[in-house]
Amino acid sequence: MTDAATSPDGQGATVPGSRSPWRAAAAHLGRNRAAMAGLVTLGVLAFLAITVPALSPYPIDDIFWDAIGTGPTLAGGHPFGTDANGRDLFLRTLYAGRISLTVGLAASLVSVLVGVAWGTVSGYFGGVTDSLMMRFVDILYALPFMFFVILLMVYFGRHVVLIFVAIGMVEWLDMARIVRGETLSIKRREFVEAARAMGAPSLWIVARHVVPNVVGPVVVFATLTVPRAILFESFLSFLGLGIQEPMTSWGVLISEGATQMETQPWALVFPATFLAATLFSLNFLGDGLRDALDPRHR
Repeated sequence: MTDAATSPDGQGATVPGSRSPWRAAAAHLGRNRAAMAGLVTLGVLAFLAITVPALSPYPIDDIFWDAIGTGPTLAGGHPFGTDANGRDLFLRTLYAGRISLTVGLAASLVSVLVGVAWGTVSGYFGGVTDSLMMRFVDILYALPFMFFVILLMVYFGRHVVLIFVAIGMVEWLDMARIVRGETLSIKRREFVEAARAMGAPSLWIVARHVVPNVVGPVVVFATLTVPRAILFESFLSFLGLGIQEPMTSWGVLISEGATQMETQPWALVFPATFLAATLFSLNFLGDGLRDALDPRHR
């Protein structure tokens, strides 16, 4: 079966053998070895983080009194060794990946929802609405974001849900600016003018024509937001303001390992390696999506 595309004359004629933009982007992404390597790495890490802790015969906080602070060993059943409290570091590292990836994805989702809604409304309606909404964004940009998030953590408590909400409410500002710029360009296109001339409601035009046409930049930026959110959460956990026991994250493990790096370096090396691999993979995937969704790179 061959694909069909609309002809340049706009009359709806099809050109056999042509590919849709999304299929062309997928094919371009598939040829990007770095992006595919990042995608595979993320898939493997996510699979291990979900399955291994669930299939483990003992909980992540189980203490092995005869193996406290031991190094990596396959014979003892602790391939990453144990921490200073005698807990299996392999299991805790994978469980921490589950938490860190969840926080990163959830924070990015909050960023996308708020940023897309804010940016499309501001860019489409323009005028006083645009000025007021973007001045509010400028005011938030002037605030020290780290202090703002830390204040939320101290005032409302360090709950995991509040963590990704707080991070997402910080990260949405860049998303709003990007979406606003795309919306300003799209609302001058012929199909939007035609819908407006036919009397279509403004919110319907935004939902039907504007938002679908900003999906490309939003997907790319959301992919790049995930590592920023993970790194943000890791930094908060490193300061003791993030994930709390009995849960753990890569930031928590790195914070604990940093205090023992001279006597138990494996407690720092393994979680830091997993975090670095995830951040690199997400950045490679984001760069690949940027090139694949940009027609100038195809």
